[in-house]
Amino acid sequence: MIKVPPTEATRELGFPSLLDSAIAGEQNALAEIFRAYQPRLLRYLRAQEPGMADDLAAEVWLAVARGLGRFKGDEAGFRGWLFTIARHRLIEHRRRNARRRVELLPHDRMDGPIERGVGGDPAWLVLEQLGAQETVEMLVRGLPTDQAEAVLLRILGGFDVTEVARIMGRTPGSVRVMCHRALKRLAAKMSQEALAE
Repeated sequence: MIKVPPTEATRELGFPSLLDSAIAGEQNALAEIFRAYQPRLLRYLRAQEPGMADDLAAEVWLAVARGLGRFKGDEAGFRGWLFTIARHRLIEHRRRNARRRVELLPHDRMDGPIERGVGGDPAWLVLEQLGAQETVEMLVRGLPTDQAEAVLLRILGGFDVTEVARIMGRTPGSVRVMCHRALKRLAAKMSQEALAE
């Protein structure tokens, strides 16, 4: 299982003390929890909904702030709770957008001329500019939604199969199958790309 690396403050205080301080309303503790978990949360959300990740993350942290006083558990439980809230926000967002299909573009792309990338698709420009840290997100984009989500929760969230199953409302066996199929697809995709070069 991949663990979230502790920050300096979480090492010094320990997560239970930090959480107690955050529940008591101490701003430094809240800020430390935010700094510790925001990067992974954002990567998960960006891989799922690139154009809305920041807004969704804000909604997640608002929900955390509202429910923090009722939270009971350890660090792994907090992570599970955080990513479960994130998943619910994603589902709500997708339901809203299913009724009205809209492709969001940054305002600078709307204002300026459209530069043509491969196949005349402006989205290709974004893909060309992605760096190494977005590799995981790029790889899972071609996967079915459930498989991509399972892989992201395992890799970015650092959850084991049982935790992913609980967050997704699935059985551990179905999560293992989704991850296996996802990795099989990724391996085939990478083999095809290697042969094409």
